[in-house]
Amino acid sequence: MYSFERKGPDARSSYAAAITSSRSSRYVHEQGLACELAGLHYKKRGEEQTALDFFQQAKECYVRWGSQMKVESVNQQMERIVSESLTTTK
Repeated sequence: MYSFERKGPDARSSYAAAITSSRSSRYVHEQGLACELAGLHYKKRGEEQTALDFFQQAKECYVRWGSQMKVESVNQQMERIVSESLTTTK
């Protein structure tokens, strides 16, 4: 919600709390989702490297969870960010 309302600091702390909580509860699929949503938040804010870091974490969670479809989905999102970055730096 904070991300949608453009409240960056609140969104960051909420994503961090969700990631920490799901990790400590050992809900790897929810940790992956929280990381993926954090990645989308940072992508929207133009912080591509931070977004890629969160997407990488999400991908690792989805691999541990055994969801190849989610791994492929996150890979596609990461490829788009890299592709867009290369396009804008030319």
